[in-house]
Amino acid sequence: MAGTPTERLAEALAARADGIARAVHRDISAHIPTYDRVPRVDVEASVVEIVDDVGAVLRAGAVPAPASITQAEQSSRARAKQGVPIHEIMHAFRFSMGAIRDAVAAIAGEVGIDAAETVRLLTLMWSYSDAYTAEVVAVYRQSDIESALEQARRTQQFLLGLLDGTLEGADLTLAASSLLLDPTASYRAVRARPPGGDAGPLLHELQRQGARHAGVSVLAAIGAQCVGVVPFRPEPVGDDGVIALGPAVRVAELPASFRSAHAVLAAATTLGLHGVHDLPDLSWRAAAVNAGELNGLLRERYLAPLVEQGEFGELILEAVAVYLAADRNVPRAARAVPVHVNTLRYRLRRFEELTGRRLDSTETIVEVSFALGVTARSV
Repeated sequence: MAGTPTERLAEALAARADGIARAVHRDISAHIPTYDRVPRVDVEASVVEIVDDVGAVLRAGAVPAPASITQAEQSSRARAKQGVPIHEIMHAFRFSMGAIRDAVAAIAGEVGIDAAETVRLLTLMWSYSDAYTAEVVAVYRQSDIESALEQARRTQQFLLGLLDGTLEGADLTLAASSLLLDPTASYRAVRARPPGGDAGPLLHELQRQGARHAGVSVLAAIGAQCVGVVPFRPEPVGDDGVIALGPAVRVAELPASFRSAHAVLAAATTLGLHGVHDLPDLSWRAAAVNAGELNGLLRERYLAPLVEQGEFGELILEAVAVYLAADRNVPRAARAVPVHVNTLRYRLRRFEELTGRRLDSTETIVEVSFALGVTARSV
């Protein structure tokens, strides 16, 4: 070989690159299970490129800036896409550098490089190792950011498609699969409205709840609402927010669950309700949103006469509401107000006198329940 001892070392190292790559692949296969996802040809090609980089560093006597080590960037991006975690990429790189170090140390003696120079060259190698590692970390961090942004984009598109009813059929199945939703599991549509219009804290809390349950949750803040798909019934969040749920369904039926959640949210908002609700919770009250004319009729029939009585009318209204909530049990209702049973009876009687309706009539009970549950808040 011609040239300086260092040049001869670099040439000999390059000649052994394929053998080093095969040995490194054997070590990686034996010790790093996730590298089963990486084709052997890819692993060995990466090792050969690292050998070439080390040879160039030894010839130049200097280490390039981390960002200029293109092999580190390309290999790291490829491994990230193959699902290899960063700590195992670094583990594999240490196998590569260990094998290259052993080869450099052996070749140094063969080409007549003394111990002091050998130490200098090995130190230069480890400086290259530090730069390579720094670039891997930077690339992986950027890859994580890009993955998170892509996940957020897919989540937004998926949920917007369910909200506007344009995502269904095969497109729905494909989009759900990309978000790891199980087609055989049951999920609820969620439409939640926080107080003040800031969906961020509500989203964070629902994500925290989701982390405690088995299965994948897909949640996002869209406008002033928190929207999502969850495999559990959420717990109430705060005192003023409302969480509307659709029925638990398979992925293919999520559009119907979202339509139900929309109706529940609209009804709960009209009713001034808080907490967690679905259609069975609201029952007939869900009709409030589309009962404008009926609402006006019942307000005029049952509430307007009480409003004319001022504060006493409010007491009468309270008595009737508690009486119905207590399943028309006078003693229990009186304790709940609390007033004497005779006082409660008097207020109920005045209600009948003012409205011209009897509280022992089934029709009156239905209508006044609707009036109290739906229209009282707008009086």
